[in-house]
Amino acid sequence: MSLLGRIINLTTYTIMDKDTKELIQQLGRKMDLIAALLLRLLPTEGLSLKEQIRLLNDLKIRPVDISKITGRSQGYINKELVAIRKEK
Repeated sequence: MSLLGRIINLTTYTIMDKDTKELIQQLGRKMDLIAALLLRLLPTEGLSLKEQIRLLNDLKIRPVDISKITGRSQGYINKELVAIRKEK
């Protein structure tokens, strides 16, 4: 669940119509992406690409969005995520 979804009171959320819920979910994904883009502005000296991918994944950023942020293919991101999960 996105950050926005956690903020919204669940009782209010359950009485919303489907379109409103969908808009909230889209807004939450966009907020997550904005947070990731802001992270991209931070100096990445000392962080490998794998560490950057791990950080974005820990923030629940979708692989497709991670690929857009890092400029790598989605296949590459998925391969790195598999390796990261195996390390845990």
